[in-house]
Amino acid sequence: MVKRSFTYLSDINLDTLNGLGDKRYSLLKRNDLFSITDLLRFFPKKHIDRSSVKLIEEITNNDINSEVTVIAYIKKVSVFTTRSRLRITTLIITDDTGVINAKWFGPQYIESRFKEGERVAISGKPEIKKSGTVEYKNPTIEKFDDLEDLNETGSLIPVYNKLEGITSSSIRKALKQVFNIISTKKEDLEPGIEDVLPDIILKNFNLLNRLDSLKGIHFPQDKNEYYASRRRLAIDEFIYLRVIFESLKKNYKKQSKGFSYKVKIDEVENYIGNLPFSLTNSQKKAAFEIFDDLKNDYPMKRLLQGEVGSGKTVVASIAIYSTVQSGYQVALMAPTEVLCEQHFKSLKSFLGKSGIKQYLLTSSTKEREIIDRKIKEGEPGLYIGTHSLIQEKIKFKNLGLAIIDEQQRFGVDQRKKLITNENTIPDQLVMTATPIPRTTALSIYGDLDITTINELPPGRKKIESHLFNGLESDNLKVFEKCKEHLDKKSQIFVVCPFIEESENSDIQAAEVVFQEYTEKFTKYNVKLLHGRMSNEDKEEIMKKMIRGEIDILISTVVIEVGIDIPNASLMVIESAERFGLNQLHQLRGRVGRGNKQSECIFHITKKKSLTTISDDGRKRLEAIVLLDDGFKLSEIDLEIRGEGKVTGTSQSGKSDLKVANLRFDYDLLSESKYIFDSINDEKIKSKILKEAEMFFPNYFKVESST
Repeated sequence: MVKRSFTYLSDINLDTLNGLGDKRYSLLKRNDLFSITDLLRFFPKKHIDRSSVKLIEEITNNDINSEVTVIAYIKKVSVFTTRSRLRITTLIITDDTGVINAKWFGPQYIESRFKEGERVAISGKPEIKKSGTVEYKNPTIEKFDDLEDLNETGSLIPVYNKLEGITSSSIRKALKQVFNIISTKKEDLEPGIEDVLPDIILKNFNLLNRLDSLKGIHFPQDKNEYYASRRRLAIDEFIYLRVIFESLKKNYKKQSKGFSYKVKIDEVENYIGNLPFSLTNSQKKAAFEIFDDLKNDYPMKRLLQGEVGSGKTVVASIAIYSTVQSGYQVALMAPTEVLCEQHFKSLKSFLGKSGIKQYLLTSSTKEREIIDRKIKEGEPGLYIGTHSLIQEKIKFKNLGLAIIDEQQRFGVDQRKKLITNENTIPDQLVMTATPIPRTTALSIYGDLDITTINELPPGRKKIESHLFNGLESDNLKVFEKCKEHLDKKSQIFVVCPFIEESENSDIQAAEVVFQEYTEKFTKYNVKLLHGRMSNEDKEEIMKKMIRGEIDILISTVVIEVGIDIPNASLMVIESAERFGLNQLHQLRGRVGRGNKQSECIFHITKKKSLTTISDDGRKRLEAIVLLDDGFKLSEIDLEIRGEGKVTGTSQSGKSDLKVANLRFDYDLLSESKYIFDSINDEKIKSKILKEAEMFFPNYFKVESST
């Protein structure tokens, strides 16, 4: 005999249950509820606590703010209509210890559904009159034959997300049917649900079995049972993710053949020794992790993350050196021309002595045909570009390494084009300066190996952060700070969230701020930059800023990524409370890149202060002023805004976790690793993977398309 599995139950449609006919089943299918398994995993959004069951004489003033359930009989039913035509239905209910007057206001027709003498359960917040009479107003009431039949009262009552035409009560009744069926022996099926985790693991990690956890999350006897059930199901979801990414990595390594690298470790060490500065320990560790990847017989897939200014580019240069010295091409794709030019300049200073050839391919490249030909002929070298690198006519003949900087700026299809121009898959290095919370790294980048540079180069000065209100006195302080930096021949960024004024918004608009600064600083060159400008105009303004021809640049968030201006020493962020925490940190990182002491002003919208903005806005600003660690800030940002569709970005289309919450479940995420690592039986892992494919199908669809 065997137990029913999720796979078995997924083949049983919901219309086989009593009370779920064609009409209701059709409505359920609209919400992706087809099978028994789907229903079991349709978890409640909350529970209403009606677990307090008392005799009428036990109800006291201590109960008036709590839900109290009474099991009693209906003694009398009456209906009264007031002069204002308000209908009031009263049931007098007794349990032999006392009497309750239960009243319903409005046309609810309670009197047609309940009769004198019937046994009922009634739940609500009791009112105790001066006379001592207990009264309920618009309580929940249900009649029953057996206490097990109670569906609305007497326990923790699950409440589900609204479905058109389907009530939570209907869902509860259907689930109770399911649990009754599952708990019953039938032919060659024994009671219960097959558990993919063996008993020894359940015992060692103090986990509920599958059936008990499902019952406990839908119909817990108490809060402790609910939490124990949720813990088990959340760990299951994290284990699904782990087995998915383990499978993807294994398949990738089996199916993909990598390049053979000729470069030796002593050559790499010699290259590092010739760099114009010494690497930090973190940079060295990252560089050799990548170098070890390159020597594998399958292609590298690695994410390199680190703060702005942590030295990701110099680490990437070691991979570039190793690849080109082995006779292959390297493509580095960045989102803007300015960022491409910065990479070109930086890498030239790193790679200059090695004799490696570099080519810049952007919309303004003049020697395009020559570079195109070198790409097609397979000439070893570094090719840096924007989207130009993935145009149809660009065909790399000998691409050994693809580097994608600020990968979130590119879509899945764009990244795919860069690595699928030939039969052999190149090594892939993805770089980002946007810190990824450790709690989300598994969910988003589980199929990549992750390298983190967590150490800034020595000598870099800390950026001083200031929080200014939007009141008149603080507005003047902002201009005073600007004047201080201008007097030192420094440049200034002023960033605003919107381009133009909206009737429904009090946010500082870039055009208004531009006018304000132009009038205030007449002796200086003030320019405006925003997303509606043509790419050519934006690039030209950025280049002028780099050359020092602009003193104050008023901009929208288009400067968030990719501008490296050592002479810029002041960042002013207008309406700072409206920006995300990671975005604020990225913007702050646009200054402090030279020898001058830099500052960042977080300026609240005019006429507002820290006490009048939203709680979330206040939390973000308090955190950004206090902390300069991007990884800690990313954790706080996740806590403030919620994980949202952490596993489901618009780019990937992946499913959300249903139970696990990445804001609060880091301990469970860590625990899932120990549990998963303790599973040595490949048959068990295979069963877990089969369930994971059922519950997270889009992970596999996305992998096959990328």
